[in-house]
Amino acid sequence: MGAVKHEVEDVYAATARASFFYDSKDKQQERAMAMGAEEEGPRLELGELIPGLPDDVAIECLARVPSRSHRSTRRVCRGWRGAVGSAEFRRRRSAAGAAEDVVFLVQAAPAAGDGKGSTPECALTAANLTTGEWRRVEGPGEAWQPVPLFAQCAAAGDGRHVAVVGGWEPDTLRPTNDIRVLDVPAGTWRRGRQMPDNRSFFGCAGGDGNVYVAGGHDESKNALRSALAYSAAADAWRALPDMSEERDEPQLVVAPGGVLAASGYPTEAQGAFRRTAERYAATGGAWTDEGEVVPDTGETCLASVGGKVWAVGAGKGGVREWDGAARAWREVADGPPGMEACVKAAGVGNGNGAALFVFGTVADAAEGSRHSAWVMEAGGAPWRRVPVPSGFDGFVYSGAAVRV
Repeated sequence: MGAVKHEVEDVYAATARASFFYDSKDKQQERAMAMGAEEEGPRLELGELIPGLPDDVAIECLARVPSRSHRSTRRVCRGWRGAVGSAEFRRRRSAAGAAEDVVFLVQAAPAAGDGKGSTPECALTAANLTTGEWRRVEGPGEAWQPVPLFAQCAAAGDGRHVAVVGGWEPDTLRPTNDIRVLDVPAGTWRRGRQMPDNRSFFGCAGGDGNVYVAGGHDESKNALRSALAYSAAADAWRALPDMSEERDEPQLVVAPGGVLAASGYPTEAQGAFRRTAERYAATGGAWTDEGEVVPDTGETCLASVGGKVWAVGAGKGGVREWDGAARAWREVADGPPGMEACVKAAGVGNGNGAALFVFGTVADAAEGSRHSAWVMEAGGAPWRRVPVPSGFDGFVYSGAAVRV
């Protein structure tokens, strides 16, 4: 509790200093006296976010608190808890240039003990691309640890929720239909309604408040055509129409107006990834054939960047954008410098601030790390290498980005 208390005190001091400059001279003098004697009375008055300031100005102050302190900020009082959890708070942070881009990764983690003969483990990592901080995201208790093997991670697209879906239980190596939902600004977890079936190696992506699941295989290794959608707000699953093809290990990408299911393979062709794709249109309620979309099935990652479908690979012309009308790829940029193969790509932000995050294998083994990360702004800026701290270079199974 001591660490939390000090952090809350730091948050209060920061907002108090910021609000000082919004007041008139007389009001500043009054507040200076109050700040000097703050140990003698309560910090906040009921009904005021920050004493002596209109709530509109107070939210502007709170919006500048770093995201790492949001959970502690919510504990100060009911007013701050409601403010930090509101859509208006997120809008103010964005307008003030205080938003932070965080990529969540389900990745292999160092096994406990000496690692000999032990089952590999997965962990959820949060990589803050704005501050450079990488950290493990812990669950609320022992029952939540560790993250299931091969679990899928998706952002619901509401600027708030990230879901960890399915995977294999580490103790039994059997698939689970659990879904764990993280409220990113609040830093709190909840168990979602379980997925209607058990499936492994399915495609997963999020958008418009939903998490979409398609394909994979059942417990008899039969590839699936079925698809589902989970509403983060309603905590409810609904069945979508079946895809036209079985797709084990497909890639799923959410673009405006629909979901693209690409590649994967049928039951009788284990591991023989196809280049075909099909799109689910939310308005039409059906899947339509997109033809051969995936350029190099074994080495290409698909991602939604600024509402467009991008393909990411290594080397010259490695980044391309899909033109659905022309049914063709348009070259955007070369692949990240030094990358040997793409492991995972994720779109970050939207509009003019959209960017592409890539996690991949490095060609130069002398760097001492098997993997590295890069970021490129969607407007065509040069690639920027993202330092990956020791202990966070494990293989990435899935990932999603949220602007906080």
